[in-house]
Amino acid sequence: MTNYEGKSRRHATGVLRAGRRLGVGLVLAGSLPAIAAAQSCHPDGDPIEGQVYFFSSGGSYGRAIEEAYFEPFTEECGVEVVHTTGTRNFAQLEQFVESGNVPWDIAATLTDQEYPLGVEKGLFHKLPDGFWTEIEDEMSEGAISEYGAWAAPYSDVMVYSTVGEVEMEGWADFWDTETFPGPRMMQNSPMSLAIALLADGVPADELYPLDLDRAFAKMDELKPSIRAFWSSAEQPIQGTASGEFVAGTTWNGRVITAMKDGKDVGISWEGALLHSSWTFILEGAPNARNAEALMYFMQRPEQQAKLAEITGYTGGNARVAEFLTPEVLETLPTAPEHVAQASVVDGKWWAENISEVQGRWDAWVVAQ
Repeated sequence: MTNYEGKSRRHATGVLRAGRRLGVGLVLAGSLPAIAAAQSCHPDGDPIEGQVYFFSSGGSYGRAIEEAYFEPFTEECGVEVVHTTGTRNFAQLEQFVESGNVPWDIAATLTDQEYPLGVEKGLFHKLPDGFWTEIEDEMSEGAISEYGAWAAPYSDVMVYSTVGEVEMEGWADFWDTETFPGPRMMQNSPMSLAIALLADGVPADELYPLDLDRAFAKMDELKPSIRAFWSSAEQPIQGTASGEFVAGTTWNGRVITAMKDGKDVGISWEGALLHSSWTFILEGAPNARNAEALMYFMQRPEQQAKLAEITGYTGGNARVAEFLTPEVLETLPTAPEHVAQASVVDGKWWAENISEVQGRWDAWVVAQ
């Protein structure tokens, strides 16, 4: 049995306790009995023991990662996961590391743009050499790095009205107002420029660096048909389902939920913009080695499949398909057929260019 599958499995008894630290967190009922003896759940093969502090935003996602990751990790690996919850911003991460007062070890809250900034500023613990070697072949492209791994990928997709059995297949159809007449709705975000380039025929894997002049020219073509720009991802769902819009851009999970609820909407995965939050370990984390083991454990396809069943989102292990029904798999942005036609968001490019692009986008939106 490989490290990845788990060596010399021993089981703890009782339930996982998610505790508080610094007055912030989520505490589950019950207490944690004695944990099983430490064992090899780290890819280096040496035992681990003690605790690890994990930070998340909590809510339904927080409860899901407890069930999918933390409880089985504690049971198998003998390390207690103390789950703290709340809100945070990037400046706080910098303050934690600069002060040397690191209140938790590992988290899953970084956006595409924040992750490369954090690497550049030295905020993250670097993983040991060869850390991902054993499983790198089963991970989606870009899903792991020497500082972390994807947490919960999601995609910007097209939602369209299915009234009259209409089917729109990609961003070129979104721009085709003659074949598919009617108002559109897009996110008030410069990320829409990437969609414009895909509609203009730029291959998904050749999108970056963005040709901004070409993107804005393509947006000019569609602007008369854009009735509104949204700030809440639920708005295009409601508008399309009610018939107010023929199509819109939104996040994949919102469309899947609407389809399950019987609303007259469809989803197109062609040219989806694949985003991800990142799991990372703070530089100076007091339990860094335990955090490494937990991060590694979280890449198991069977655990990511559990998360997918609960939330409709999963991590970056491509083998998750082996553990899911076709019905669940087809809803995931990381399904192989969806990844094959997606454009992975280049967080580094956006981090380096966001100020310039945002200013130009804001001016374009208000221009007549």
